[in-house]
Amino acid sequence: MKRSVQALIAIAASLLVTCCAVYKPQTSVSAPVAIPGQFSDPGSEPWSEQWWEAFGDDTLNELVERAFADNLDLRRAWARLVQADALARQAGSALWPQVNAEGGAARTRIFIDTSRFPVDIGGLGIDVSSSAVTKLYSLAIGAAYEVDLWRRVASVKRAAELDLEATVENVNTIAVTIPAEVARLWFYIVELKGQELLLDEQVAVGKQFLDLVELRFSEGLASAVDVYQQRQQLAATRTQRPLVKAQLELLEHQLAVLLGQPPLTSVADTKGTLPPLGPLPQTGVPADLLKRRPDVRAAELRVIAADYRVAAAVADRLPAIRLTGNVGYQANRSSDLFDGDVWTIAANLVAPIIDGGRRAAEVDRTKAVVDELLTAYGQTLLVAFQEVEDALAQERNQHDYLGLLEKQVELARQTLDAAQTRYVNGQGDYLPVLTALQSLQRLERAYLTAQRDLLISRIQLCRALGGSWAQETPQPIQESVTTNSERTR
Repeated sequence: MKRSVQALIAIAASLLVTCCAVYKPQTSVSAPVAIPGQFSDPGSEPWSEQWWEAFGDDTLNELVERAFADNLDLRRAWARLVQADALARQAGSALWPQVNAEGGAARTRIFIDTSRFPVDIGGLGIDVSSSAVTKLYSLAIGAAYEVDLWRRVASVKRAAELDLEATVENVNTIAVTIPAEVARLWFYIVELKGQELLLDEQVAVGKQFLDLVELRFSEGLASAVDVYQQRQQLAATRTQRPLVKAQLELLEHQLAVLLGQPPLTSVADTKGTLPPLGPLPQTGVPADLLKRRPDVRAAELRVIAADYRVAAAVADRLPAIRLTGNVGYQANRSSDLFDGDVWTIAANLVAPIIDGGRRAAEVDRTKAVVDELLTAYGQTLLVAFQEVEDALAQERNQHDYLGLLEKQVELARQTLDAAQTRYVNGQGDYLPVLTALQSLQRLERAYLTAQRDLLISRIQLCRALGGSWAQETPQPIQESVTTNSERTR
């Protein structure tokens, strides 16, 4: 008895020492890269997650809502979210006893060889062999449970819950991208429709100049070369329209598919007028992106989940206590099944001794995964900072370019007026008029494209600032994610 007590004390002391060596995973991650103090332009207008509404385009607002409802990539993301929720619930099931009901009926025939034991039948000395049939009926409930001494099961469960939270952020990432892609395609379509209207106006202007040249040619005041040059200019302007029409149709197909519709579906009509650009939204400080960008949040969650898997791998190398129990009935006849009850209770201490280094290798692997994901988290942060600064730089310089281009258009228009006046008054030939007309029409088309590019820069900035769509998460999953997040605080 004394030796048994000493053995138990020794085992308890050993477990206590081992417990001190259990790996404690991190519940938050420090940024692995330097975070800038501020962005190059702080902005002035309060920023909203529904940033597309700031453009004042009702059609765009409707398209974004349709994309949220029908986009197939977003639906795929929802399906992946449901899968992650199911995996998280599966991982947590090991914390509960596993109980199973078992019932059975067996019939066994046993052959008995009595040749070694002769039986005298009627004094004849005949050897007899015989057989026996036995029946066994059973009905039982069995339970098994692993005592989670070192929180191995709890770590696996928490890792799965963090995977679920990261999947929510993946859905948010797609949800942030969708309105940006819808707005980008829509403004391209609006700009190309405007290009069509502008080309129609330029063709009309070209006809007016052709009428003027042909009139002067009929009066002997212009050469045939002037007529041919203006006809060529008019034809060149007309050839631009099919190219613009082709680009317009391709973009309409892309937008329809983005809305979950066949490519030939007409999604919306536009008058070809781009909206004005409002004030620059407040960009905040770079540290805000750690909580505002869903891809950054997802990267951090993946690091923490991987660290919990390290804890599970370490705990898997430690002794485990498994409890089993079985209670039920057993009899040789079905009518007597409930007359005899049987039960067993067992506790086993299992400690790995030799496994060929498998568990140690798993610890090394999971730690390397943490290092990899931590590096990926740093890269995601750097890309997030870069995307904001790129968008700010693009918008800033596009503003300057648009202002200079506007002046250039005005100068080209003045040049055309002066050249036309000299030509009509007989003070010059037609070549300066033709050159000025070509330059003006080219600059007018470039100016419309530059207006679109300015809007695209704003879209890229709003997308880079992030946002969240978690409030739209299905309620059971949202409650699970919220509960798990509060538990770790």
